[in-house]
Amino acid sequence: MKSVQVALIGLNNSGKSTVANKLQQKKELETEKFTISSFKEGGNLVYLADTPYNLDEPKEMIALLKESDACLLCVSAVDGVNPKLGELVLLLNFLGINNGVIAITKTDSSTVDEVEALKKKLKAVLIETGLKDAQIIGTSSITDEGFAELREELVKLNPKERDENSQFKMPIETAKEIKSGLTTLFGIIDSGKVKKYDKVFIMPWGKEFIVQEINLHGEVVEEAKAGDRVGIFFKGLYPWDVQTGDVLTVEGLLEKAKKLKLEFEVTNFFKDELRVGSEVKLNVGIQTFPVTITKLSKDGSEIDSAKPGDKVEIEIESKLPFAFEKNQECVIIHPEAHWRSIKVVGHGKVLEGVE
Repeated sequence: MKSVQVALIGLNNSGKSTVANKLQQKKELETEKFTISSFKEGGNLVYLADTPYNLDEPKEMIALLKESDACLLCVSAVDGVNPKLGELVLLLNFLGINNGVIAITKTDSSTVDEVEALKKKLKAVLIETGLKDAQIIGTSSITDEGFAELREELVKLNPKERDENSQFKMPIETAKEIKSGLTTLFGIIDSGKVKKYDKVFIMPWGKEFIVQEINLHGEVVEEAKAGDRVGIFFKGLYPWDVQTGDVLTVEGLLEKAKKLKLEFEVTNFFKDELRVGSEVKLNVGIQTFPVTITKLSKDGSEIDSAKPGDKVEIEIESKLPFAFEKNQECVIIHPEAHWRSIKVVGHGKVLEGVE
């Protein structure tokens, strides 16, 4: 059975939760921050991860986007294309989202010509992104228009290539006490395999635990591999000991640090300056933490601020340690950016941890 992990994303009032309700057959997991549901079609299993779009509190949203194989971008026919949608598309591009489907929702509120015009505008917005070839489908929850076609397109999506022969790594979406005395960590295995009674570590904390049980597609299994969405059970672990973005892995695979040096490019769409002392949100892997910019350098010289289009080195400091690999991609969001600017600052990679 092919399984595909799809993140639902859209601006407020885009109708994405209604789309999820129309598509889903089973609710897999529900937390205060997100809901994961699923449907089967022709022997294929599609998981749908739905969470609000919120750049002020982006941790869970970015985690689910980075974890997923593809996205389902919902755009309201009422609101159409606007600067906020452009900001969202830019974020998806920086996060490496290059597989997905676009659903135009609420088409019953527009004429056929207006929907066709919106499709053309969306193609123009997406032309230089990884979603440039995504299918665009009109839908209406009132008439049920488009949902059969939407299911067909989602089933056609392919999962990411993940290496099941490399070392085990699974970013953690959430933790719950499902059985008395056992805490379950939920997520998608990014690489390698895991078996019952394997010894694993939770990074960046470095604590060692033994796998007690693995749940895959609602069944207890002895082993799971890269690409599987699983729940892994542990003794001696409490849900509050783990947060979104922590990583289950083998010893020595990841580094940890509260201070990082980044190679970074500020997007031309950011109409503010990134300054030394700025408090921003840094995403590495599926971790997104508040950080402070402690140093900026351009062409080997220290600077006070970075402007749109600048390629710089940035040093940041966080209260919580990051678990990372060198050259891992990163994105910065500035919730307090000038109101005329977007909040997505740009993207880059982690060079190293700083002593």
